[in-house]
Amino acid sequence: MTTTYGIRVIHKGREGDAGTISQAVAQELLTLGLHRSLTVTVSESRTSDTNPHVCVYLGDATAKADPDIADEIAYELNRGTTIFPLVDDLGHFSAQVPKILAFANAIAWNGQESLGRVVRVLFEELGIEDRQRKVFISHRRDDGLGAAEQLHDRLTHFGFQPFIDRFAIREGADVQSEIANALEDHAFLLLLETPLAHTSDWVYDEVDYALSHTMGVLIARWPGDVQDVPGSSGIPRLQIGETEIVTDEHNFDVFTEAGLDRLVSRVEEAHALGLVRRRRMLVKSIEEAARAAGVASCVSLQDWRLLVETAEGRIVVGTTPRLPTASDLQEVDEVAAEIGAELPGLLVHSARLLSDRLSRHLQWVSGGRRMSMIPENAVGGWWTRGN
Repeated sequence: MTTTYGIRVIHKGREGDAGTISQAVAQELLTLGLHRSLTVTVSESRTSDTNPHVCVYLGDATAKADPDIADEIAYELNRGTTIFPLVDDLGHFSAQVPKILAFANAIAWNGQESLGRVVRVLFEELGIEDRQRKVFISHRRDDGLGAAEQLHDRLTHFGFQPFIDRFAIREGADVQSEIANALEDHAFLLLLETPLAHTSDWVYDEVDYALSHTMGVLIARWPGDVQDVPGSSGIPRLQIGETEIVTDEHNFDVFTEAGLDRLVSRVEEAHALGLVRRRRMLVKSIEEAARAAGVASCVSLQDWRLLVETAEGRIVVGTTPRLPTASDLQEVDEVAAEIGAELPGLLVHSARLLSDRLSRHLQWVSGGRRMSMIPENAVGGWWTRGN
């Protein structure tokens, strides 16, 4: 059984562009390996189904002036649909977008690279890809600080929450503990493999932690004779070109604009793929453990959740590839109530160990709902204990 989502494209005479979006959606599903478990239907007309869907408006002067297009936008807005205006240049927004949609933040679509970004934004809104864009930037300060800070700033402009220890860890804090928590919470590591990176114990520990915890990893390798960080051989690398690095006024290596744009684009791609893989592993682990315990059925729901039917009743199982949050618990509880599940919800997270402070907070949040929360590595025992 596949899970179904929808994308509607509103336009005036741009069937070719609508087809291009449909092809890009299909390609993204293939890239993520979700083409057999998810269906994303791209249409140009109204639909009455109740599957989650979003809408894209292809902005231009012709569409803006057409009252029928405005009616279709109003119809989707009244349904509560999120609509993304696409324009060829953000500076042309007012000339291409009707007043009824003037409140919405637009996306520039002016080439293949930006089309990939458009599709990922749509998938994030649908809950297929991760809405939270978090990246842990691992680097050696001696020769990577300038590029790391530059990348930190640029990633924030693309909706990311990047982590650099120098910015994020307070004085007097337990650095090792804070870094472990940050890695669990970000679930994706970007390594700047500069000439001195392989000499850093901190970098080694961060990369080793990410790999041993099946996190998404992208390595940006500096030009020249650069040694692999120990334990990272065989991991795909983005080779930075000689012309993509320059020296700043502080004698640090930094990226050129072209180099920075290319790296950010790859980070977007790798982050989407890495987090989807991690969620797929979570869901697969839950399914296999449940079926091994002899449950009656195990059905996929939207947003990487499962509805498991046991002898005692049905239970909604949610997943998170990061440290669990109060919102994760709330969403599982709300879905369970909507479906009418007989058993309290279960949240499975990827974090191996929660701090006492976070555990107490989440227990307080769940209140008297009797919800449960377990790490992925405890899933097997959960079903065999008769839960």
